[in-house]
Amino acid sequence: MHEKDFNVPFQIDKLGPNPKRIHLNADEDEREALCARFDLQSMEYFKGEAMLKRLSGKKIECHYQMQAKITQQCVVTFKPIVSELSLDFQRIYDGSLKHKTEEKEIEIHIDDTEELDPIIDGVIDLGSAVSEELGLEIDPFPRADGTDYTDFGVGPEITEEEVQSSTPFAALAELKNKL
Repeated sequence: MHEKDFNVPFQIDKLGPNPKRIHLNADEDEREALCARFDLQSMEYFKGEAMLKRLSGKKIECHYQMQAKITQQCVVTFKPIVSELSLDFQRIYDGSLKHKTEEKEIEIHIDDTEELDPIIDGVIDLGSAVSEELGLEIDPFPRADGTDYTDFGVGPEITEEEVQSSTPFAALAELKNKL
């Protein structure tokens, strides 16, 4: 986990029986840390909201809606590419999942959890959840519009005929013709 990027801890004991809306907005330092984490050139904004509500037992449902405007570098031309991302996802947290301090192991039985996230020491880190989803949404190999990899080859251009004549089977066919 990245301690300095975008952490928004929420104490679950502050959540009553009614749903609670939390506004999330990364400040300049947090956006810079996210840029370093995800290898971005810049991030103009990262904002949105989380809607938390209690479910049965010790479970809490959190629905996130976030928007981000990022600038990445094209992997082919190295030109800046500006993208606007929209995140809309949900997570369910469970306070009954066993979790001990970071120095010890986390004990979670995958079959029982149905993709539940643990509540650690009575706290849900809303910023960590949206940061993880942002990382999944970012294009790992961004390319500028109209950019084609074939335009940037290294070495001489090879024609289709040269490719066909340089295969092992072409060499065998040539030997067969000599016999």
